[in-house]
Amino acid sequence: MRDKNKQAVATSSKIFFENGMKGHNAVASLTDLGSDLYIIKRTGNRSDLKIIVADIYIAGEAEVHGINPNLQEIDCIVLVGFYNRYSLAAKDLAKSMNVGLFDNRDFFGAVNFTGKALVNYEKKKKKDD
Repeated sequence: MRDKNKQAVATSSKIFFENGMKGHNAVASLTDLGSDLYIIKRTGNRSDLKIIVADIYIAGEAEVHGINPNLQEIDCIVLVGFYNRYSLAAKDLAKSMNVGLFDNRDFFGAVNFTGKALVNYEKKKKKDD
């Protein structure tokens, strides 16, 4: 199934994501709600997160609107395909909705944070990037 630049999330991508989260020290548990939705219960005093995983090659503003995170009460959109990326405009739109937009690598760091620090999280760039 392929709808423009979005496709069904590959089982291997979901397993990679799930294994990464289950091994993360900030994650107490991961619950698959179906339809690519998850609840992450976090350690410490961190609040739970409701996230949606997506396989979108390049996520733009239209894709963020299409997911409509506020209607589904989603805290984060995580692009789990290895080559998935997002536009800066999409990241800014998600932030304006108080929703984090991350690729899989970014989310691994972001899951440590709460509130605005989570939504605004960006992986530090290496000097040669």
